[in-house]
Amino acid sequence: MATTRTQSAGEYDVFICCPDPGRRDLCGTLADYLARAGFRVFFDPGSEHAAASERVALAETVSDFVLFLPPAGFDLAVPDSHGRAEVAAALATGRNVVRVSLAGEAAWAANSRLPGLEGLVTQQALTYDPDRLAESLSLIQHCLSTDSIVNDRHLTRRWSRWFLFAALLVLAGFSAQTIPLLVKAWKRPRPLPPVAPFALYWSGFAERDVAGIAEEVPLTGGATVKAGDRLRVAFSPSADGFAYVIAKDARGRVSVLFPSESIKGASRVKAGQSYSAPVQGGWMTVEADTGLDTLYVFASYDALQNLEELVEEPETPANLGTRRELVDQSITGLLDGRHYVLGQRVWIRTTAMVDQSLKPAAGPDSFSAVLPGGQRISHPAARQPGLVNAMAEIKVQYSK
Repeated sequence: MATTRTQSAGEYDVFICCPDPGRRDLCGTLADYLARAGFRVFFDPGSEHAAASERVALAETVSDFVLFLPPAGFDLAVPDSHGRAEVAAALATGRNVVRVSLAGEAAWAANSRLPGLEGLVTQQALTYDPDRLAESLSLIQHCLSTDSIVNDRHLTRRWSRWFLFAALLVLAGFSAQTIPLLVKAWKRPRPLPPVAPFALYWSGFAERDVAGIAEEVPLTGGATVKAGDRLRVAFSPSADGFAYVIAKDARGRVSVLFPSESIKGASRVKAGQSYSAPVQGGWMTVEADTGLDTLYVFASYDALQNLEELVEEPETPANLGTRRELVDQSITGLLDGRHYVLGQRVWIRTTAMVDQSLKPAAGPDSFSAVLPGGQRISHPAARQPGLVNAMAEIKVQYSK
């Protein structure tokens, strides 16, 4: 398990706060995972090693503060409750705070009953699912501001070993035949250039039969849709990446409108190219018995693993709740600007950094569609900015 020995604040990267004693094993798993990844973790499960003043001092200075939320009913507002002082110190000094809740529990929110902790509601929020352990741990690591610093440490240690190896070769008097190997080993790959924040360009189309005549109706957030309406979404990404279009009906059931193929990699999209959902010019019809609640358009530099699983796994009566949870977790885990902490460096999985001073590539000015009734229409493209990901959410009002 990660060290609990009292050290100076500069020796730690991450402070793990676990107010609920019943969840120490879960926090211990997270601490061990981060320690193996190279993070210097402070986790004092029983508070028997570090004094309260020392823990508060660490919370004020350690870069990343991970709060494993207690269950409902646990009153974090009690002045002397375990963990409260550390949480307040982290919020007051502007640490990178990540709120972690256990999968399946009711959503938690900071409110007026938590004086001094109101800032928790604006912090990053993730779900820890023991049944999806590797993904949960990876998402938490991805939100830590010291993630890239740990990578730098790994690289430094690797080069230190190479320097020692080179010195031993020289001392042993290796022949000139070894020099080409040394040169190759000393070559450091050039870092990838930074990339611009991801942006998504999109527009929605809808048609309704009114007294036997097909008429266009708006498809924007807050619009009213009715049974029998025919809907379609067009979109274009600012960079090469992955995209998904998901529909959630009025009963909470989710379905995939893009991509159409249930295979890995079918979600890849190209920068500047226009796509539609349903694919190949198709239209989605709003069913009277299911209705419609929300359309989501996701786009990302990296594949979104939860949505990849949703694409690849066919819907069955037994997995309806799991599919809805995959969508909800994807929304919570996005790095699209709403969950960004000022000053935190953001990376994509190719190790390229997202430089927020760069501008995303321009998208199309408009999108066009031929309605099922034969009318051709065009709409200006809406722009949804992001960072590693971007998401357009079209929440509608369903009326039979």
